[in-house]
Amino acid sequence: MQIQHQQQVGQGVFVIERDGARIAELAYRTLNQNTLDAYHTHVDPSLRGQGVADKLYQAFIEFVDQNGYQVKPSCSYIESKMRREKRL
Repeated sequence: MQIQHQQQVGQGVFVIERDGARIAELAYRTLNQNTLDAYHTHVDPSLRGQGVADKLYQAFIEFVDQNGYQVKPSCSYIESKMRREKRL
């Protein structure tokens, strides 16, 4: 599964597509110059339990770390992962 990162002004999304359809995504928006809000994670039911959400999370965290962003997540999944990793 290939994760694609798409960005627009003020927002972005990490996505996995199959046959042209989006089957998993992690969306974020810019809160200010250096803070992102990861506000939505969705994985198609056919992929649940396969670690797909974690793969999206890891791609997001790599992007955050490489670009020096802070994260203030409003998505409960992302918040939970970040707390477990002591990132919050």
